[in-house]
Amino acid sequence: MSIITMATTKGGAGKTTVAQMIIGAVHNLGYSIGVVDTDENQTLSNWLDSNTNMAIDYKVVLEESKVVEVAQKMSRKHDLVIIDTPGAQSQASVFAIGCADLVIVPLQLSKADVVQAQKTYELVKSTAHMTSRTIPAQLLFTNYTPKTKIAKKVRQQVKELGLPTFNTRFHHLVAYKELTFSGKIPRKGTAGAQGQLLVQEIADLGLMPFLQEFRRAS
Repeated sequence: MSIITMATTKGGAGKTTVAQMIIGAVHNLGYSIGVVDTDENQTLSNWLDSNTNMAIDYKVVLEESKVVEVAQKMSRKHDLVIIDTPGAQSQASVFAIGCADLVIVPLQLSKADVVQAQKTYELVKSTAHMTSRTIPAQLLFTNYTPKTKIAKKVRQQVKELGLPTFNTRFHHLVAYKELTFSGKIPRKGTAGAQGQLLVQEIADLGLMPFLQEFRRAS
C-alpha cells in the first residue's frame, strides 16, 4: 500500500541503517513488509537473508527498468514497501523515487553530506515534476552527535537551504552497528526509541493509511 524510498547521491550516509530500523519497528507492530534492493552492493538484502528473526519478502532488482514494476507488485501484497537505492545518482534511484509515497534522505554531519542531500532533494522535486506526482521528501540526520559545534553548523546550513528534516535523529550509537551483525533491531534504549519515534513521525505525515492506524492507537 505504501512505498518509502531511501535515497541519497552520497554513499555511506546511512540509508541501509534507516531502512533496517523502519523495517524492524514496523515489523514489530505486526505489519507486512516488502523490500526492493536496487543497490549493487546488496547490503540490505544480504542482511535480510542472514537475519532469522524476521521473515521479510525481498527482491534484488538491478535492472533499472524493473524497479517500478516490482515495487508496485510488492505494494499490492504488503502494507509497506521499502526501496533501498545506490549511494549515487542513478536511473534506478529516479525510478525508486518516482513510485515512492515518501523519500527519506539520510545525511551525516559533514559539508559533503549537506551538498549531496540538497542534490537528492532537488532530484526528488524534478522527478515529482516529471511524473506529475506529489512526492514528499525529508532529511534524516544519522550518526548524529548532539550538542556539538558541527551538529549546530550543519543544522543551520540545512535550515538556510530550506530542506525539511525529521525531528528524530539517529545518534552515533553502537546499537546501530551491532544490528548489522546480530540482525536484532533494538527495541529498548536510545536506538529503540529513535526507531519508534521515526515511525511515529512518518505516521504523523498523514500519507500512509496503515501508519495512521498506529498513530490513532498510540
